[in-house]
Amino acid sequence: MQRQLGVNRVIDLSATPFFLRGSGYVEGTLFPWTMSDFSLMDAIECGIVKLPRVPVADNIPGSEVPIFRNLWDNISKDMPKKGRGKAEGLDPLKLPTKLQTALSALYGHYDKTYALWQTEGIRVPPCFIVVCNNTSASKLVYDYISGFQPAANPDGTLPPPYLGALPLFSNYDQNGEPLARPRTLLIDSEQLESGEALDDNFRSMAGTEIEQFRRDIIERTGDLQAASKITDAELLREVMNTVGKIGKLDESIRCVVSVSMLTEGWDTNTVTHVLGVRAFGTQLLCEQVIGRALRRQSYELNEEGKFNVEYADVLGIPFDFNAEPTISKPVKPRETVHVKAIKPERDAHEIRFPRVQGYRVVLPEETLDAVFNDDSTLVLTPELVGPSITRQEGIIAKALSSRWPTPATCAPPPCSTT
Repeated sequence: MQRQLGVNRVIDLSATPFFLRGSGYVEGTLFPWTMSDFSLMDAIECGIVKLPRVPVADNIPGSEVPIFRNLWDNISKDMPKKGRGKAEGLDPLKLPTKLQTALSALYGHYDKTYALWQTEGIRVPPCFIVVCNNTSASKLVYDYISGFQPAANPDGTLPPPYLGALPLFSNYDQNGEPLARPRTLLIDSEQLESGEALDDNFRSMAGTEIEQFRRDIIERTGDLQAASKITDAELLREVMNTVGKIGKLDESIRCVVSVSMLTEGWDTNTVTHVLGVRAFGTQLLCEQVIGRALRRQSYELNEEGKFNVEYADVLGIPFDFNAEPTISKPVKPRETVHVKAIKPERDAHEIRFPRVQGYRVVLPEETLDAVFNDDSTLVLTPELVGPSITRQEGIIAKALSSRWPTPATCAPPPCSTT
């Protein structure tokens, strides 16, 4: 880059400057060219991210590690081993009992957090994410918490839909009708490819947001054809990328069930709860998953000039860090005000700044010639340059006088006075 572009220095900022398993180095070792490392532990101690709260004890005797801390070790034998395309006979109502208990326990705290946000009038809900190991598990968890339509009876009639075990995450109303704007979203590879990700009424109910998405595509790419033919998969990805953003497709989503789709590029400050339903072999993977919930909502300082503590409640992820067990009620959040351009109503007031690619100094080719005459004479007088004698005197000290040079006359060639 220095040779081709003339860039003197390149600084690379990475969230995970570590060697991974199979690299030939000790896993978790910093890259040797790393000059400075500001770890997640440092960020937690400084308070610039949320404080993750993980289980530190439970009431099960004889267990060294809380069950909900290493949830996968306690349920893995009862979970499907293959993806959704190869698994058969999956029943959402037969999830392992410990998994159902973990979901209910974390949901109970989410319910209180949701009520606080409603009381404060915050327009977007808090977000609850579930990270699963494969597409079979994600589908089971999704159907269990958001509801599903059971298979037809032998006589061909349809039984009433199952409304979901967690009411705030149900995608059905009290009458068993699917909601046009879902509350829970399933994000995995098979769901993206199925073409059945969104309800048929979604396009009509989210018409304003979809139109804004279409304008955003045109503004970014200039491709009118791509903006006019938005697929369900593209809509689903946009929904995933706009969790917790007012006026966007995903402002109403309360829960996201995913399989390796919520990567480091996916960040939202409304995530308050995380449940891990998969194996976590390294602390680095724990950091990456928990990191999806650690972006703060507010960076306003309190009366002491510090950030108020914000928490992310975590189950099923064996994250190790030095923190004392904390029992606290959900914190009343402050509403975040988003400042953005209003398009197209205020396009006329847009201020554009040029993107500077370089500088060039151009000197004029013509020369300047000086001609001196009688009018070029300048007489320096006290009236023109000020007094020639000054007197400075302190209250006690001896007086100090300064005499300036006698006025002189300058004529070309120029002369100078001191």
